[in-house]
Amino acid sequence: MAETIEEYMTKTRDGYGSGIDRPKIDDKAHFELKCQFLKELRDNTFSGSDHEDANEYIEKVLDNVDLFHIPNITQDQVMLQDFPMSLTRAVSCWLRNEPSSSINTWEALKKKFLSKYYPPA
Repeated sequence: MAETIEEYMTKTRDGYGSGIDRPKIDDKAHFELKCQFLKELRDNTFSGSDHEDANEYIEKVLDNVDLFHIPNITQDQVMLQDFPMSLTRAVSCWLRNEPSSSINTWEALKKKFLSKYYPPA
């Protein structure tokens, strides 16, 4: 159902902008993401263009994430926080338009992403 302009204008950040239910990271978990990791995320984005391969892209992101270990932080937490930052253009819009908090694991995000951008032949 289409929303009215009034409904659209009254949305808050908590209820808007992502199908991802971003996991809370315990305040006791102190860590710092190195500049190189953030640079890799920024420099290696996925926009959904015809020349990009979604499977290869996921492997590249996982290779970067596997380079470090953060105590008390799961892969789900890292990927649900960081993977969306690497998406641009239509792919970023697609994810923002997924039902709010409908994705709460990395496997669910990966499955939806691959279904959309690497459909079976």
